[in-house]
Amino acid sequence: MRHSVTFALSAAALTALALAPAPEAAAVAVQPGHVCFWPQPGEMGGGWCYDANRGGYAELDNAVRRNAQSFSSQVNRTTYVLHFPRSGPCLQRTVYGGDYSENWEWSGKVDAIDTTPHSDCQPG
Repeated sequence: MRHSVTFALSAAALTALALAPAPEAAAVAVQPGHVCFWPQPGEMGGGWCYDANRGGYAELDNAVRRNAQSFSSQVNRTTYVLHFPRSGPCLQRTVYGGDYSENWEWSGKVDAIDTTPHSDCQPG
């Protein structure tokens, strides 16, 4: 009798777990040497990370391009986030090692990132 009661409680617990809403995906810790961007505030959603150790120019993934609601820079160098508007000059935002934002005001402007400043871009 004891085993059947235990089984019934276990089955009920499993049913409750199956019906419970899934928690939102937790933010992934940013690895050293990377600048990461997320499409939701608070470093949530499917993020994309740039490997600053490799350096060079990279366009952001479509999930966060012009929709980087939050970011975190865990690098020991300066990086430059670039915006290419439909008209007018390129804009460049300097991001220092350790910078982050849980609700970034530049979210709709992020197109690319580089470890080298672009002389044809204006500060943004």
